Amino acid sequence: MKPNEQEQRSSAAKEFQESLDQLQNLLEENHTEEQLAQESEISENKNPKNQVAEDSVGFYLTDWEEAVADIDKYFEGKNQQD
Repeated sequence: MKPNEQEQRSSAAKEFQESLDQLQNLLEENHTEEQLAQESEISENKNPKNQVAEDSVGFYLTDWEEAVADIDKYFEGKNQQD
């Protein structure tokens, strides 16, 4: 490999790693902000019945999202067969 190509690859790898680091930092910041928001919401809703209802709704929402994803996969597969 030519020295110039090696330098370009090394530079690209360094830039890529820096981008990954920035992305990781953003994700950690967002996760921390979400945790703080959830904790404050839970502390505001001290009533255990409200918390159970919220947890149940979240559980059902996840099921719906998975079902929609499965349906999308089914139709994509069906369209590819046609």
